[in-house]
Amino acid sequence: MDKNRFDIENETEKLSQNEIDPKLRFDAFTAGIQDGGLRSVSSISLIVCYIIANINGRVTAENITQTMDEGMFANHFEVADAISKLKKSGVITESDDGALSLVDVSKANIELIEMDLPLTVRENSIKLCQKIIAKEKYKRENRVAIIPKDKGFTVNLHISDKDTDFLSLRLYASTKEQAEMIKEKFITDPIKVYETLIEAIFNN
Repeated sequence: MDKNRFDIENETEKLSQNEIDPKLRFDAFTAGIQDGGLRSVSSISLIVCYIIANINGRVTAENITQTMDEGMFANHFEVADAISKLKKSGVITESDDGALSLVDVSKANIELIEMDLPLTVRENSIKLCQKIIAKEKYKRENRVAIIPKDKGFTVNLHISDKDTDFLSLRLYASTKEQAEMIKEKFITDPIKVYETLIEAIFNN
């Protein structure tokens, strides 16, 4: 292996040669991944490191596995296994609150990661992971309650900052499925709901 080859791989001493050699492809389970997804153990380890290095803010193992699942970029169990092995080998660390950090985040290492990963997977995984993290944050900070009524459901939406409600909105849904759809759409981007409503009010 080239002496200047990706240092993160060199630090994963507990991984087998088959797992760390980037020339060996198609050695990972492929169930649940799309065409163009990652099919090698080494590539899956690289994408985990790449996401941690490029996400601004807190990213957890659950965020990464959910990203790989939703994007169908890599097999769920292979991703979970890669994260576990990277932690054990000291390549990444996990804080008490679950946040992952890459031990060596030098520019040279990140550039080497980029060379070994498909551009589409790199770009789409970062975008999707950011969306998942934002949605997780919105769920913590903004409340949605679905209340059954005699006919249909009432959906109470709240955009909050600590103890202050910036928006409190009540909508009617004729079915539970419709109520859940409203909840999901709201949680995905509550700020957009707020800004759209405010813009509509002041423009009129």
